[in-house]
Amino acid sequence: MSSTVSAFLDDISTRDGLKAARAHIGRLGDERAYPALVALAAELEARLASRPAEGRERLHALSDHLEEVLAKGQDVDSALTLLEVARQPRDARYQGRLSAARRERELASLLATHRPAASFVELCSHRQGPEDLLELFACGVHEFVLRGADLSSVPGVLALQEELSRRGHPLAALPLQRRRWESSFGRIMGMEELDPYDTLGERLSSASREDEEDEYTAPDIRLATQDEPVPPGLAAVLVAEDGEGTHEAIEQRVLKLRPALPKAPSDTMTSLLIDLGLPLMKDAAFVVCERDTLSRVADFFFSRVASRARGWLGAAYGRLALWRTLEALGGIEVSWSSDAPEKRWNACTWYQFKGSWQDARPPVMGVVCLRPGGTSLALVAVRDTTSLW
Repeated sequence: MSSTVSAFLDDISTRDGLKAARAHIGRLGDERAYPALVALAAELEARLASRPAEGRERLHALSDHLEEVLAKGQDVDSALTLLEVARQPRDARYQGRLSAARRERELASLLATHRPAASFVELCSHRQGPEDLLELFACGVHEFVLRGADLSSVPGVLALQEELSRRGHPLAALPLQRRRWESSFGRIMGMEELDPYDTLGERLSSASREDEEDEYTAPDIRLATQDEPVPPGLAAVLVAEDGEGTHEAIEQRVLKLRPALPKAPSDTMTSLLIDLGLPLMKDAAFVVCERDTLSRVADFFFSRVASRARGWLGAAYGRLALWRTLEALGGIEVSWSSDAPEKRWNACTWYQFKGSWQDARPPVMGVVCLRPGGTSLALVAVRDTTSLW
């Protein structure tokens, strides 16, 4: 096999040669020549060290294509072969302390994109011990959950979850089924999916009705505010997973309010945002704040994960960061395995706001959570280059 592999890899310096190599890999997949693909993956890795930068990029492209061919296969053997390839060391390709974890996260996403949940559940029974590809399977669970799979009663997944809990893995805290307010996440990730009971029109209509019911709160009410400590997870969904940088410039505030605002119409919150003089919105020409729903707020945050903004290493950790942000915004830590988080967050009053300028500066997008009772609120904002409004 080695000489055959070398023969067609020697000619990838040209566009036609690279195209032919890709086609060859595709044929091997069609022919279910899985041992040949495993050997080819090893050969690609072995060649990286001796290639200049451009050549390494071409080898990387072929490695990616090989993994995609295996992920798209419809039989269990192709998936098992992908796991075998995943077990091969790839130090030359993935550098840094997060290299191994990053690769497993990417392969988990690849499997969830091209395979049904039942295929993933079957793979769980083929793990080679508790250490085997632990990150791939931990992330794979939530890649499928985010796409709509309910894995909360699957024995193999429950056993994996117990293993993750024993190890203190952060993803073990997340539920194994998607909550109602997460129902549009599959669509955000590119799936053709829409909950008929959670339409955009219904959400906006509900928010509008709630705003009308709260018009007793005067927009020009004089509020006294006092800054409170900012919890560490408030901007988790906007900060790089390694904590070393931010997705964009961000603003975080927690405020105690006097008098209390059990609820507040959009005008009141707009006035408050202007009076706060947030540094991120200095000299903004326009500030718009609208009542919103938990679902839409979650969509606002999760869209940044799905688009793989700078610093993100997978949708599973994006979901984890979103839950941490919502928990910090809501102000109370409760067990995520119960329905307590949703009860708390649904009792909050939610707003989305936007600050913009007349020049070319990018807008600032943000979320305000008015906590139950109206004695405090939390807000987080991000300077954005793509407006979602």
